[in-house]
Amino acid sequence: MAKIIIDKKWYDAAFVKKFTDLPLLVRTDTLRRLKPQDIFPNYRNKNISQGPSHKIQGLTREQREQIGDFVVWDRRTGGPKAITRDDVGEKLSRARVDPVLEGTFKVRTVKGEEVTVMPLFEAYKLHLKDYHITAVREITGAPKELIERLAKDIATIKPVSIHCGEGINHWFHATLHNRATYLPLMLTGNIGVPGAGCHTWAGNYKSANFQSTEWSGPGILGWVSEDPFHPDLDQKTDGKNVRVNSLTRDEEVGYWAHGDKPLIVETPKYGRRVFTGKSHMPTPTKVMWFSNVNLLNNAKWVYELLKNVHHKIELVMSTDVEMTSSIEYSDIAFPANTWVEFETLEVTSSCSNPFLQIWKGGIKPLYDTKDDVAILAGLAQKLGEILKDGRFSDYWKFAIEGKPEVYIQRLLDASSTTRGYKVDEIMKNGGGALLRFRTYPRIPFWEQIHENLPFHTPTGRLQAYNDEPEVIRYGENFIVHREGPEGTPYLPNVIVSANPYIRPDDYGVSPDEMSPDLRTIRNIKMPWKKVKKTTNPLWEKGYRFHCLTPKSRHRVHSQWSVCDWIQLQDSNFGDPFRSDTRTPHFSEHQIQMNPKAARDLGIADGDYVFVDANPKDRPYVGWEASDPFYKVSRLMLRAKYNPAFPYDVVMLYHSAFIATEKSVKAHETRKDGRALGEDGYQSNFRYGSQQSLTRSWLMPMHQLDTLFHKSKHKMAFLFGYEGDNHGINSVPKETLVKVTRAEAGGPGGIGVWEPATTGFSPAGENQAMDRYLGGGYVNVATRSEP
Repeated sequence: MAKIIIDKKWYDAAFVKKFTDLPLLVRTDTLRRLKPQDIFPNYRNKNISQGPSHKIQGLTREQREQIGDFVVWDRRTGGPKAITRDDVGEKLSRARVDPVLEGTFKVRTVKGEEVTVMPLFEAYKLHLKDYHITAVREITGAPKELIERLAKDIATIKPVSIHCGEGINHWFHATLHNRATYLPLMLTGNIGVPGAGCHTWAGNYKSANFQSTEWSGPGILGWVSEDPFHPDLDQKTDGKNVRVNSLTRDEEVGYWAHGDKPLIVETPKYGRRVFTGKSHMPTPTKVMWFSNVNLLNNAKWVYELLKNVHHKIELVMSTDVEMTSSIEYSDIAFPANTWVEFETLEVTSSCSNPFLQIWKGGIKPLYDTKDDVAILAGLAQKLGEILKDGRFSDYWKFAIEGKPEVYIQRLLDASSTTRGYKVDEIMKNGGGALLRFRTYPRIPFWEQIHENLPFHTPTGRLQAYNDEPEVIRYGENFIVHREGPEGTPYLPNVIVSANPYIRPDDYGVSPDEMSPDLRTIRNIKMPWKKVKKTTNPLWEKGYRFHCLTPKSRHRVHSQWSVCDWIQLQDSNFGDPFRSDTRTPHFSEHQIQMNPKAARDLGIADGDYVFVDANPKDRPYVGWEASDPFYKVSRLMLRAKYNPAFPYDVVMLYHSAFIATEKSVKAHETRKDGRALGEDGYQSNFRYGSQQSLTRSWLMPMHQLDTLFHKSKHKMAFLFGYEGDNHGINSVPKETLVKVTRAEAGGPGGIGVWEPATTGFSPAGENQAMDRYLGGGYVNVATRSEP
């Protein structure tokens, strides 16, 4: 779409010049942005200490020197001109700078070298030649006419917004997708105005709504990082004055799911290389305590964790509102109240729109459970008693007294979005309020476009280019299409491009290498005409289905997976009578398949099937068929015909309750056949789970120390890792699977699953059903006008 918009000159040139990095000059030799120091002798970065970068956004002097200034080719002077990250929007015009977007130029460096430079816009014209309409049609499967129409709509209809769901974040190259999604919006000026923008509906990192500023106070940091040696015990203290002293270091949970280790690879070219930046570097896990997250069940590669990692952790504790596999595999379990049972106040907010909610439950707890805050405070109090140190109780004073609203009030006091609000006043008005953002509904980047503030990037502009050294080595300096490291019929992880300004390092890894970590860091560039002639070795071995694992509409992530009514709604195999005692509960999980693909494999609608992924490391490293745990962890479930899916795509919802040793033992020994363990844990599966197919992938681009970005909690910038902000994400959809028939679908493994024989099921329609689907039972009569 970006190629079409540029080729047809549908782009908004004024917006592109003012608010994007496309006018900035890039060196064709180093692929880095041209710096004023490269060409202007004795150049010193301009003084912007009184500008918005420092005064509003919190840029430090050291960060400013590290970022430096930039260069454009000025139409007015016919030569290069330096600009700063503050020179955006109308400030660029007031500086009497008119950048050109096209052309190549020669500059002489201070070292006397002649270097070719070009605006990034010109470089993208060359780069996008690879993505002509025929190639895009072949890569994506999307019809040419729809691609062209969508490009025209984005260019000619204002405003336009693009919304992408959490599923995108489940792919290895999600970062490239998100960058690509912004590109047509950047070209057409669809940023910072009502109804425009790019919006990703994923993650609930709501703590960022409680922003820290110099004038408001520490924000959420006063809530989670109050100085433990100087807690403020005055109930009336203004939250702005709470002292912060964070003694913790965030660590991404994804490393635990990767065998509790970083990405360190023995490369053929350079030997041992560490691809995990120092700011991201994990430490061996000794203790885990997680709350209401069902962390184990939802961990990618769960059976690898259970088999080869879990026993190395000295203490595992879990807080939850229901019996989960995370509870089953914990040393200590804490039963918590559900939201409707809360006995004290709780607070939350919304990311997408500025809603603040404070509430407590309406019913008495049904069981011997406590509020989450009471569990935390109670454990601290008990530790204090054991250690004879009253500071443990002091730190949780108001929670122990049953008054967590004191901490909520401090949070409101200290946050730029809520300062001035009072808890009691909000509760008198039903417990709801609006967070004090600049716009309603919330419009991202409104200030940047309407008040000429820099974006939270190194250049201060929306960026289509990254010139961090690692990014250049990885071949992702431009927004580019890459095949996944596993889920592709073509060469895994290949960069689809012929752009001479993409020069990746392949680290000496051969194209036929199948080690997952080596494929992760291999960077081979090819034009599409060559890529489509390659074959994934895994594909050749019969692993020919792309396995999709979206969320179900009937659950909240994994929560309520085995609730009776949810079970009946969540699958086509719901049966309150459990007529087939193989069913693990009142229903069971299913995999949806194209009917022709299933029939070609001898699989009838409703049959049980085995689903296997790459045998090199799944369901766990070192598995053997004779290992009893392999039987527990190999996925078996029902197959359901669904003509909506392409031939080579299968789908099962993720985060259902996994099979465990205890649930499998119960399923095989109980008279009723239920997968209900002696400890009360109920599985959605007879054997295995959706996590039998997944593995942990550590994306190199997510582990940079050089990436500059806004801090999550406060008006400030940082380089490298920050929890939930710049860190690795798991990618469960990066999976190819093989499907084989296991058992017949009829009761007891005999015959066909009965609903598939009625003539009213997909791909099994009788004449009456075909007539109904074709509208044959409806007669449309026309009435003449009087």
